[in-house]
This record gives sequence, C-alpha cells and structure tokens, in this order.
Amino acid sequence: MTGIKQDTTEIAIVGAGPAGVSAAVTAARAGAKVTLVDESASAGGQYYKQPALAERDHKYPDSLASNIQQGRELLAGLNHPGIDTQCNTLVWNVSAEELVLNLCGPTGAWALEAERIIFSTGAYERVMPFPGWTLPGVITAGGAQLMLKGQGLLPGRRFLLAGTGPLLQVAAVQLLEAGGDIAAIVELQSRIEFLRLASRLWGHWDKLGHGITNRKKLLQAKVPFKYGHAIVCAQGEEEVSRAVIMKIDGDGHPLPGSETTLEVDTICLNYGFIPATELPGIAGCEQYFDYNFGAYATKIDENLETSVAGIFAAGETCGIGGADVALLEGQLAGAVAVRQLGFDPEVDEDVLHRKQLQARTVAATLGKMFPVKPGLCALAGDDVPVCRCEGVSAGEVRTAIRMGVTQLNQLKPWTRVGMGRCQGRICGEVLRQIVAHETGSDVQEILPFTPRAPVKPVLLEAVGGAVADAAELTWEDHIGGYGVART
Repeated sequence: MTGIKQDTTEIAIVGAGPAGVSAAVTAARAGAKVTLVDESASAGGQYYKQPALAERDHKYPDSLASNIQQGRELLAGLNHPGIDTQCNTLVWNVSAEELVLNLCGPTGAWALEAERIIFSTGAYERVMPFPGWTLPGVITAGGAQLMLKGQGLLPGRRFLLAGTGPLLQVAAVQLLEAGGDIAAIVELQSRIEFLRLASRLWGHWDKLGHGITNRKKLLQAKVPFKYGHAIVCAQGEEEVSRAVIMKIDGDGHPLPGSETTLEVDTICLNYGFIPATELPGIAGCEQYFDYNFGAYATKIDENLETSVAGIFAAGETCGIGGADVALLEGQLAGAVAVRQLGFDPEVDEDVLHRKQLQARTVAATLGKMFPVKPGLCALAGDDVPVCRCEGVSAGEVRTAIRMGVTQLNQLKPWTRVGMGRCQGRICGEVLRQIVAHETGSDVQEILPFTPRAPVKPVLLEAVGGAVADAAELTWEDHIGGYGVART
C-alpha cells in the first residue's frame, strides 16, 4: 500500500497471552527471528495480566498474587534478543497468500511479511441479556478480574456472580480475598446436572483440587450457592442496586413463583467463552463447530497448522481450553513452525502432543459440564437491547426473524446488528442463540458473522496510506459530469 512501511520476520505471532508468549519463546530459543504483536499495552493476555507500573507494590490477595507471579516468570522469556514485542499494536487484516499482516500502532501503519504466522488471539466472554443488563454495575467476571489484577481495584462492594462454569468460583474467591462481599453465586446447572458429569474428571487431580480448594474457601465465608438458577433482572435507578434470580428448568426457562431479590451493587456475568476467530477467518482458515463449548473455532491439524499453509493457531482461538492448553499449544506451534523453516527447537514434540491431547480432553469434559441453555433467550424481552452498539432490541431481531431471516449475515443489513464498534463480539453469540431459538434450529446451523477487515476501527490512513498534501490534490470529472472526485 502506498505510504505504508514494510517489514519482515520469520515467525509472526498475533496475541501475547499464554499461547503467544510460549510460542514466541520456543521459536526464538530455536534461533528464529520472532515478532510478537498484541493490541494491549503489555504482554500477558487476560490470564496473565500484569499490574500497571503504579500498582506493582500493591498488596494482592494470595490467589491473585500467585497468578501474577506465574505470569511474570513466563513473560521473562520475552527478554530474548530474537523476540521483537510490539504492544499497543492492532493487527487489522491478513493476506493469506503472501503471509502479510497489516498493523496499526504507536508508530503508525505498517505491513509485516512473515514466513510463518501463529494466531493466538484468545477468546471473549459470553454473556446472555436480561432486563437491566446495560445498567452500570453489570460487568463480566473476567472484567472484574482485570480490574483487580491490572489496577488493584475492587469494582464494587457487594457482588452477585451469575452464569455457568468454573470461572464464577475463581472470580468469587479473588473478589472475596480482595475485600468484597459475595451475595451469592448463581450457577445455571442444577446440582444433579453438575454431579452427573463431574465424575469424568476423576483422575485429573489438579483440576479437582483447584475446584475443591475454591469451594472450601467460599463455604468457609458462607457464600450461598444457587444451583439451577439464573439471573433474570437487574434493578436500579442509575446503577445496579438489586438483582432478581429465579429457579430454572432443564432448558433454562424460569419457573414462576421462584423469584428471589438480592441487594447488590455489582453483577459479574460469565456463560463461558467464545474463540476469537476473526483474523483466521479473514485469512480463509477453515472453521468448525465445537460441540463441547457450543461455539465456532479455528480448525487445526495435529501440528496446529490451519487449512492455510504456513498459518498456525494455538490456544483458545482453536477451541476453549484454558491456560494449560494454551501454554502447551503455544510451545507446539512455535516448535513446528520453526522446524518447517529448518531450525531445531529444543523441545520434545511427541511429549507436547501427548500432554496437549490430555489437556484438551479435560477441557472438553469441563465444557460439557457447563452448557448454555436455550431457554435463557426468553429472558431478553422485546424491549431488551441485544446489540448495544447499534441500540437494537430483541423485539426488532424477532420481527426480522418472523419476516424470514434465518442467518446473522441476513440479520445485519436488516437491523444493523453487529455493525457497531465491537463488530458483533458481544452480540454475535447472543444473536446466534436467539435466531436458533426462534427458528427451531440447532445453534450450530446458525453461522457467525462473516469477518471483515478491518477487524477493529483504525485510522483511514492505515487502510489507504498517508493522506496527500492539499496542494497535490486535483479534481476529476466522473461519469460525464455526474460527479467529481478528488485524486
């Protein structure tokens, strides 16, 4: 592109979370030139988020302090001279044929040509809308963790954690240890549903041990557990002051007469995670439906290479697996990528393969234990906004579906959902659930939004090159006087 500087590297890695960092360190130690890119201000991702400089001396609770220290030890590997870490830098496009990434960062726009690309772009938290979910004080559980880790801030005083999955207990312990008061943990799965599949974790003592330890801490603090419940409403004038929860049936429909109101000032939501697949999608990498987690992910082979030669994926972008999976897959992707370039990585790939498969098996079991239930869609009444960027309500979406819409790409031009700043990252999965529920389709039949470049807003000059000086502009007549354009 005119006016866009070019650079080259041997291994380009997008995303500096656990997978990206371990891939970078593995590749660099083998002798490759590595460029690691992340749009955040520092490496570590969401899981190994490090405190801001001003908060380094802050006294963190034990559960957070150990996580921060683990991340610090991992990130120390980025001091390798073969790694060029580019933070505050967005990869907004990828050309699969040339293996070129388009970037925008503090020094402007530039293009990076690589011999191999590794996508380790992570995942987003899944939420489900209900009346009042846009009130200040409703955040994600991961967002609360980031405030604690990154700034040493407690985002509220009295918390309700609602959704499904192990993160609810993890976040509750961290909030509790930081001085928060936990009103309740509201878990979508019933106790029977949970125990039915929990036995599959037998033998995976590390996972069971973490869960039992967190559970014990919460019970000692007398935190109520509400199994088989869901949050159905957040109330308050200008911010959250109350939450209404209800019992639900096996499909997630609220049971009339089971309402309980809790006084809270902060509601933390998490219904699992959705792989971030926009960049692999733009590159043309094949996607598949992950039945364990009910979401689309990037398809890879046994060596973590995608359907596009020279492009790899590791960690959450190829299926939710957690930090353990991400660390293993980062090493494996980094090792295979550099070996293809003629380097000799200092890792045992066979061992990594075995450990990665074992970790994926455990992750799949956890995913099956905490599914999102279809009846939750009914909580979003017609007046509830489901696309916050464009202000589109659930009623508008249902009207479009009654008029014949059956896919998200049809819904977008009809209602403008997914066309706002977040580009469907928040509403996309919500809309898939609603369309599937309203049409009677299986959720895997509802395809995600087609990813488009730029994946996030960038300056026009990043796309088209530097703007010419006004003195250099001329005017051309187009289409026989119909209009003129500057050239």
